[in-house]
Amino acid sequence: MPTRFVGIRLLLIFVGINLVMFLMLVMSMTSAHPWLAGVLPGKFETGVNSSGYWVFFALVLLVDAVTVLIAGLAMMVPSMLDSAAADERRLTRHLVDRGGVSEDAKDAILLALREEAVAAHYQLVVGRTILFAGALFLVFAFAMVSHSFARALPDGSLYAKASGPVLNSTVTATDIERYTIDQVAAATVLNAPEIYGVHFSTLTNNVQNPLYSHFVFAVRTVLGFVLVLMIISFLRRWERPNREKKTIEAVEALVAEEKT
Repeated sequence: MPTRFVGIRLLLIFVGINLVMFLMLVMSMTSAHPWLAGVLPGKFETGVNSSGYWVFFALVLLVDAVTVLIAGLAMMVPSMLDSAAADERRLTRHLVDRGGVSEDAKDAILLALREEAVAAHYQLVVGRTILFAGALFLVFAFAMVSHSFARALPDGSLYAKASGPVLNSTVTATDIERYTIDQVAAATVLNAPEIYGVHFSTLTNNVQNPLYSHFVFAVRTVLGFVLVLMIISFLRRWERPNREKKTIEAVEALVAEEKT
């Protein structure tokens, strides 16, 4: 499927998910008894101090971040699996000195393979860009979810220090920002900060709160996976294939030069 059609479908899915969640929010805010209050923690009142609605907004950001990551994977993985570049080199050597195939047919085959390789590289670059944007989006959503749940559950303990659990009401936005930096660093550099004792925050996840601990583990796993996949994509196809038509005469000359 052409890249533009894949992009349009992914965009429609993204818009559809946000539309559904927006309608859910409107239904809750216009109801006499907001149904979100039975699902999410926090207060559901009017005004900016309604911590429950901030939790909902943070979850919307999280869903959007996951959607962008899936879109990046849908664009990137097929192009990484595409072996057009390798097939071009292999087929070129098969075509050299092959009887029964006209020169025009050989040139047409090489040109088609080159166009396919260029298209696959373009899709890889687009997918890589979307995936990187999704990773940044996920980091922002992680910080928002952590902050909003801490505000919605002031008597809870999502975090802990060396001295023990910490009340959410005592955790500031700056603390959560530094905690987020710690998690990103641990996910992207193989937990090196923990090994060498480098920390941006004194907070850790409270293991007595398994739900939040699972959430932290999931985010770190996704970020690490995205980093590994992007490294593989650079190793798989770093340079953009040349769009210039490669004639069979040029190929024969190159093969002859390699033999000498």
